[in-house]
Amino acid sequence: MNTVSPESVGVNAKRLKFMDSAMQRYVDEGKVAGIVTVLSRRGQVFHVGCYGMADRENAIPMQTDTIFRIWSVTKAITAVAVLMLYEEGEFVLNQDIAEYIPSFKNTQVYTGMDGAQPKLVDKERPITIRQLLTHSAGIPFGFSANMTFPEQAMQKYMTTLKQPGTELKELVDKFAEMPLVAQPNTLWHYGMGFELLARLVEIVSGQCYQNFLRDRIFEPLGMVDTNYVHKKKDSPRMSALYRPREDGTIERCQPPEDEVYVTRNGRVPPGYWTPGGAGLDATPADLLRFAHMLYHRGTVDGVRILAPTTVELMTSNHLPPALIPYSFSGAQPMYGYGHGLGVHTLMDHGLAGLPCANGEFWKDGGAGTLFWVDPKHDLVGLVMYQLHNFWIHPIYGKARAMAYQALE
Repeated sequence: MNTVSPESVGVNAKRLKFMDSAMQRYVDEGKVAGIVTVLSRRGQVFHVGCYGMADRENAIPMQTDTIFRIWSVTKAITAVAVLMLYEEGEFVLNQDIAEYIPSFKNTQVYTGMDGAQPKLVDKERPITIRQLLTHSAGIPFGFSANMTFPEQAMQKYMTTLKQPGTELKELVDKFAEMPLVAQPNTLWHYGMGFELLARLVEIVSGQCYQNFLRDRIFEPLGMVDTNYVHKKKDSPRMSALYRPREDGTIERCQPPEDEVYVTRNGRVPPGYWTPGGAGLDATPADLLRFAHMLYHRGTVDGVRILAPTTVELMTSNHLPPALIPYSFSGAQPMYGYGHGLGVHTLMDHGLAGLPCANGEFWKDGGAGTLFWVDPKHDLVGLVMYQLHNFWIHPIYGKARAMAYQALE
């Protein structure tokens, strides 16, 4: 990864060393196995930090070509895929998803329990494509802290996600049988809506989802290591996934479902469905290419993925005032933030308690990956590690604080 001096892009190199100290401390204290941080300004990389190990047990260090599970960062990529087809006139954002996935025409809404039976009513309004992109459609998740009937139903069905032979169409049609957690556009609720969006891409484009991403996004952007599966020869580059112990140390996750999916040829095997909300793996180098495309308003190195106006639309707030502030189940409200199409977008940096400028946007993944873009400060940042659950340590917040305090 080519770099320039911090001073050449208006960054204090001496103060930037605080980043190294803060990240290395997490490794030295045994809270994570390793971290990679990358910072660029005005499109030029001025900091690359590789701390600790990608695979502690086998003494493999973190590198910029280490392959990470990016989990929900997949959603930002799916949002771009949807918006590419939106630009081509295939649909508008306020269209009813049932026009493309008819099984959602009669999906009902949960309103509470009557003894042991759920109370269900009809939808008052359609589920729109925009609501799916902003988590305001009411689709259940299956992992929420508040396990209402819709969440329990989704959780019971989650085993299907691990079974071979399930196609995305079958999966999404099954989701339509589960009641919504609330009427569409009345609640921000992190759910499985991006699977519907991946299916929408398949229906409109005529391609299976992983092929659309490969042909229209990954290959044009040069994201050579981003995929749902990987070749066996790439296994040494794959970061191990860790989880915290009660004593504050970490241990390697053992269940097979927590490992990266590997095949001999790196191709998705028959009957393996590819989700729109999670599942992708990527290197820091690849994710930086994607983030730079958004920073450059839809283009990088002469390759245009989206129009500048569409990137502006994607990174603007789309939630009505009644749904702000929103929050993840069991977490504190996201003060100062609205929600764009697949990304969180900053509306009031004072309320958020962050040094970022209003208009900054970001997306994170549950295994410990984050990219953010701050157009006003011309700053793009990545923080990547592998810890489930990642949120027990404020690594993201500290990395951003260290980045901004070094700006001149």
